[in-house]
This record gives sequence, structure tokens and C-alpha cells, in this order.
Amino acid sequence: MPTLEGLKDLLKAILTAQQLTSQRIAEYQQLVWNASGIQGANTKQEEILRELALDLDFFEPNEAERAMEPSYFGEERARTEIQRALQAVDEWRNA
Repeated sequence: MPTLEGLKDLLKAILTAQQLTSQRIAEYQQLVWNASGIQGANTKQEEILRELALDLDFFEPNEAERAMEPSYFGEERARTEIQRALQAVDEWRNA
């Protein structure tokens, strides 16, 4: 079972990388999706992290691929989504 702090650390590492990679995002998604729960997270925090994993399914680093599917987004939006999720998780830490 992944921990809340471990997932937050992974997301922060993804953000600080010079370039987002599908592999790192997939690593995060698999940790979240394969877990029955997230240790140290309350229900709302877990919901935020699971929603982020789903949203990141639409991250496409290749601009040509993004052009073919309007629901895909690039690195800038992926970074924004991750930052928003981290902020929301912190806001719900005492819920």
C-alpha cells in the first residue's frame, strides 16, 4: 500500500524534472490504481490522488498526437494538474 507522503514525494519529483515523462506518470498511476488504499490519507485526499491519476491519462507529451485528440493535453497542463492536486491534498490534511 503506497503512503500519502510517498505519493506526494513522487509527484514533487515529477514536477521538478526538467521534462515530464509518460513513464514517471505511469509509475504514479500504477501505484494509485493498484492500491486498495493509501496509507496516511483520508478519504478526500485519496479521492484527489485517484482523480489526478485518471486526469493524467490524458497527458500526451507528443504534440502531433495531441493534435489528433482534443482531450489530450501537454506538459504545462499536466504540471498545473499535479500542483493543484498537491495543494488540495494539503488543504484536506486535517479533514
